[in-house]
Amino acid sequence: MTARAIFPTSYDKETKIWSGVPRSTLYDYNCSVGQVVYNSLKCWATNVLQITADDDTVLTNGDVLALASRIALYFRAEGLTHEDRVGIIGRGSTYVMPVATACFFNTTPFHAINSSREPQVVARLYSVTKPKIMFCDASDYETIKDICKDWAPKIITLTGRVEGVPSVEDLIKPHPAEASYKPTPLATGGDQTAVVLCSSGTAGLPKAVMLSHRHLCSTNSFCFSYDVLYTSASIDWMTGFSIMVMSLIYGLTRIVSEQPFSAGNAAAIVQKYKVTCIAMAPWQAYELYTSPLATAETLQSLKISFVIGGWISLALLRKCQALLPKCYIMFSYGTTETGIVTVNIDQSLENSVGRLGPGMRIKILGENRQPLGVNEVGEVLIDIGLKWLGYLDNAEDTAATLEDGWINLGDLGYFDADNNLYLVDRKKDLLKYKSKHYWPNEIEQIIAELPEIEDVCVVGVRDERYGDAAGALVIRKEGLEITAQKIIDYVAQRVVVDYKQLNAGVVFVDHIPTNVNGKVMRSEARNIFDERSK
Repeated sequence: MTARAIFPTSYDKETKIWSGVPRSTLYDYNCSVGQVVYNSLKCWATNVLQITADDDTVLTNGDVLALASRIALYFRAEGLTHEDRVGIIGRGSTYVMPVATACFFNTTPFHAINSSREPQVVARLYSVTKPKIMFCDASDYETIKDICKDWAPKIITLTGRVEGVPSVEDLIKPHPAEASYKPTPLATGGDQTAVVLCSSGTAGLPKAVMLSHRHLCSTNSFCFSYDVLYTSASIDWMTGFSIMVMSLIYGLTRIVSEQPFSAGNAAAIVQKYKVTCIAMAPWQAYELYTSPLATAETLQSLKISFVIGGWISLALLRKCQALLPKCYIMFSYGTTETGIVTVNIDQSLENSVGRLGPGMRIKILGENRQPLGVNEVGEVLIDIGLKWLGYLDNAEDTAATLEDGWINLGDLGYFDADNNLYLVDRKKDLLKYKSKHYWPNEIEQIIAELPEIEDVCVVGVRDERYGDAAGALVIRKEGLEITAQKIIDYVAQRVVVDYKQLNAGVVFVDHIPTNVNGKVMRSEARNIFDERSK
């Protein structure tokens, strides 16, 4: 029986390439996303574009147009061009969207980073883009000031006030030129950089991913203008960013909040604002759909439940579908570099990420770089149908990721006879817990500092709630003793963020599996951990 799918996917037996439906081309190739958004905002001025759940602040199309135009006029007065950068590091507050929209209008790329990242990671990321203006919450002002001291940008608060520091509210006062304001034309065409988002790369450090105006103008929407969307993801995560762009282009109502995700908050927001589409990370979906607050009554407005960003159990997806029989339960595979690649709505498929989205093509390559066919496992290479700009100031990793124009992120997978994609391993050794990426090597180095440790291998243990929980296989030095709790406590002291701690615990072993070249076989190590920890 053919699986259910939103998008058809075809397979060319000659080229051994799988293709999604063609991507619709609605705008000129050299049209800026700022111009597209500007035109959209000028229509239906009373359409509600955003509601801040924390205080019920409402922004209409007309409001966002006015606010963004005023901020863009400020950028223009400050001399910002397409060659500069604006930094945005803030939670889901009211003025994040107008600031981002102003950047689109002025064709000045913004670099968004999550405020929960460790300061040294934020410093490393912003040292690449060196924004001339930084927007942050007042609570993060001192940290951001210290991080950016080498290039001393102008810092503006998004929420709260700091004495002597301008606030975004100072920028949004009525301006005499706003009525005649027009977005800045692109200087170099549609492949000009529109935004810089963060991704974790093969070297283990987050990288600055550049996305073009053409890429953003090609954003597809599953929803209609009357839909109400909610995600706790901020705009530094591709899901949060894409929903903001969809809202601006298609007029969807977006619910934002500064509060961290919880099942209680999510259920209350869905019920209060009659949310029709919710987008969550797998651990968030687990928390919501296993909560007693998730009932057919509280979630009755939902038409689409979108899960993206990691592994999720089929049992949970089926539970969601049983709870909401008229709702599309979507599970997706996507990356910052590519956007959404596949979507699966068929809960009869074990562990499939589904079929290709519009404009996407995939080929599977074997060890000798030969194209593979149906049910053959190899590296997944993706063609997004657009020019990919790569990583900012990182030619080496850009070249390593692009293989003859195809994006290779190191994922292993295969297609079945019905053109459904299956991923059999995570990209390289990168793991994700509660939507935060981490590298096992970082934790291994900390554990190896203990004098009782002979060898260690950290693996990602699948946790239905949060994703890849870190677990350590440990070999003790002969004649020395150490407890699992001492190792867990030592890591907790060295790594303050919870997603890098040993949330799956410690298992003591006599050997760690390696291949003939001495490289650790993490998949086998994970299996050993699973067996020993039962």
